[in-house]
Amino acid sequence: MTLMDYCMQYIGEIMDGKRAAPEGVTLTETDPMRRSLELMQKAGDIPTLVRMCAAQDGTEIPQEVFDSFDPESLTQLAGEGDAAPEEPEQPQEPDPDAGKHAFQVLLDCVALDDGLVQYLTQVLRDRDWAGFYKLSQITTKMDLDPEEFLFWLGNKELWADNEERVCAAVMDACLERLRQEGRLELLAALLSGDQHTFETFRCEAPELVHLPQATYEWYCRNYLDRDYPFRMLLRCNGVIFPDRKEA
Repeated sequence: MTLMDYCMQYIGEIMDGKRAAPEGVTLTETDPMRRSLELMQKAGDIPTLVRMCAAQDGTEIPQEVFDSFDPESLTQLAGEGDAAPEEPEQPQEPDPDAGKHAFQVLLDCVALDDGLVQYLTQVLRDRDWAGFYKLSQITTKMDLDPEEFLFWLGNKELWADNEERVCAAVMDACLERLRQEGRLELLAALLSGDQHTFETFRCEAPELVHLPQATYEWYCRNYLDRDYPFRMLLRCNGVIFPDRKEA
C-alpha cells in the first residue's frame, strides 16, 4: 500500500464512524465532505494524519512508504499550490457547494491538499478506477464514474457560453505552446493566477495581443474559475482525456 492508500483508508473509516478521530483532533463539522476536509486541515498533512491513525491501533507502517511519498512531484507545476488559496472559515449557511456539479465538488476538495492532487493525477493516469471511487466517496460521498469525470473535464466547453469557449480555446493554445517550448515557470505562474504575470504575458503572446477582451478579469472569470487549470495540470502529467465532441 502507498501512503495515499493508507490515508484514504483511514479517512474513510473515520467518516463512516468505524474509527475515532486521532488523539488531539476534534471534529466539529457534520457534513461528510466538510468533516473530511476539517480532518485533513487539523492533521496538517497526509504523513502526519497517517502516523496519527496508525498509532491508534499500533500499526507499523514501513518508513519507505513515507520516504516514497512526494507531494511536490506533480503539483509544483501549478505554482506550489497557489491556484487554490485557503478559504477563511465562514458560517455554514448558505452552503457554498449548493448547485455545484458533483465533479466540481470533488475538484474543490482535492485542490485543498497537494497530496490529494497527486493521488487524483496518479489514479487517472494509471486508470485505477478503484482508487478514483475511493477518492470520490471520501470527497463527495458518491460513487462518481471516472470515465464520465474525464469526459466532463475534457469537454467543459460543451456546457459553456461563447465567451468561455473562446477564452478556453485561446488560453489552452497559449499554455500548450508554453509547455512545448519548455517555459514551465511561466506556465506555472499563469496557472496559479498571478495577475502581473498574465498582464505581462498578454502583451507578448500572439494569441492575446490583438484580443482586446483578454483582460485579467476575463481570464479569471472564464478560465481560472472554471476548472481549466486543473485540466491543463492533469494533461501535463500524462492524463489522457476522451476526444472532444462537437456541441
